[in-house]
Order: sequence, then structure tokens, then C-alpha cells
Amino acid sequence: MKVKKILLPFDGSVHSLNAAKYCLGLAKLFGAHVSILNCYEWRANISEVPESLVKDLKANSKQKAEDILKGAAGIFENQGVEFKLETTIGQPGYVLASLAKSKEYDLIIMGSHGHSDIAGLFLGSVTHKVLNTIYCPVLVVP
Repeated sequence: MKVKKILLPFDGSVHSLNAAKYCLGLAKLFGAHVSILNCYEWRANISEVPESLVKDLKANSKQKAEDILKGAAGIFENQGVEFKLETTIGQPGYVLASLAKSKEYDLIIMGSHGHSDIAGLFLGSVTHKVLNTIYCPVLVVP
């Protein structure tokens, strides 16, 4: 199996930190490029709030996602592995499932649980969603 492109969902949780460290080792082994992604959600039905405030709230959500990715960057910097950091808005399970379907990645490496308030019985809800819609191998790290 050739592994040239790895997708690493990262939310800053202990499990995603473990997945990042494991991903670093595999990326070195295969000489793979790693895309490190943080999905942030914006769910608000605020019709009476001024648009400028909503804009600020959205910008704060994106900044928080970028700050979370700094933790992953610290793991990968100066390690001889090519990587890029990305943020995207949307429900993580759906975003990651869509990326898995894109067939752009050879492997997805993700933590078994994240920061979700609603965890699955054995796996986190985002991990469960991805595993039910995969089109490429997924390595789940505890």
C-alpha cells in the first residue's frame, strides 16, 4: 500500500494529540504529506443580533480553530514531514466523510474520541460517522 497523502482531523483533545504523534511516525516512514484539519461549527439562530456581532462571533470561532491547530503544528514542525494546516466550517462528521469520499487521501488517522459532548458508546460520534462512510482506510488511535 502506498501512502502519500494523510488526512489528520485535529481538535486538540488527548486522543487527537495521540493520533498526531502516531501520524508523524507513519508520515516519516512513508514520506507522506499530512493535511491537518480542524472543523469548527457555527450553529446559531440569532435573528435579532446585529450582523456585525454575528460576523465577530464567526471570526472568533475560526480563530479558535486556528489556535487549536497550533498544537498540531508544534508536533510536526522541524520533523522533516510536509504538512499543511486547514480550518473549515461545518459539522466534523459530515466534512470528514465528504473528504473521505473525495478519494484525495490514502489514509485518515484520527483519535478514537474528541471534544464532542455526545460520544458514541465505543467511539466518538465524529469517528463513528467517518467509519460509516469511508472510501479509504482509517486508522483510529486511542
